Amino acid sequence: MPIVKPTVMKYAQKLAEAYIRYQVKDKETAKKLPPDYIMGCKRILVSNQYFPTFNRKNAELVTEGIREVTENSTITVDGKVRPIECLIYGTGFITDPRIYLKNFDCTGLNDIHLTDVWKDGAESYYGICVKGFPNLFQLLGPNTVLAHNSVLFMIEAQVSYILQMIALVDQSHSNAIVAKDQVQEKFNQDVQHMLDNTVWQSGCISWYQQEGGKNFALWPTYTWKYWLKTKTLNAADYYFLNKAS
Repeated sequence: MPIVKPTVMKYAQKLAEAYIRYQVKDKETAKKLPPDYIMGCKRILVSNQYFPTFNRKNAELVTEGIREVTENSTITVDGKVRPIECLIYGTGFITDPRIYLKNFDCTGLNDIHLTDVWKDGAESYYGICVKGFPNLFQLLGPNTVLAHNSVLFMIEAQVSYILQMIALVDQSHSNAIVAKDQVQEKFNQDVQHMLDNTVWQSGCISWYQQEGGKNFALWPTYTWKYWLKTKTLNAADYYFLNKAS
């Protein structure tokens, strides 16, 4: 997928930097605004108002770190004091399912727990089901979020796939369906291999990654390829269980 290759994104980055210089009047501010990583490594800012904001008299770009916060000011590492009335923390949000699901006890076959299975990283089959967890269906599970297209397309493909799974369980007179271990493992190996050499793995730290750098969030290639993979369910990828199981 050419657009997510670092070499290609560098050209897009040069265009973006030129546009910043066009929009921001102060040259020194314009120099400071571009990030120090390849465009696309983190989520790209999409806004018509952000850069022109720095032309306002009451707006200042501060890139120095904050050394101290007092009752009514901030003090940066260069010693400059800036009076403040309100301090807003941009701390982000938790995206790693191992963290936000830690109080959600999801139990699978042989009393295994999802948080234990995912302790080294969240993995699934097509971002929909997890080996060892019958009838557990997800939307936008591991490695099916997007940074280059609309996730609505992925959700629609996943809903269609889940409906096929439910219908197949009914047709087979089973009680449950669960992904085979080797099928899920192969899928995740392929996904991580495709993520190699993409802009999302080009050296920055982003919410796409868990601690250690593994990308657990993004689908690495074209959305139509995902649609093609999930268009028709392959029954051989699954075990069908009955009550005795």
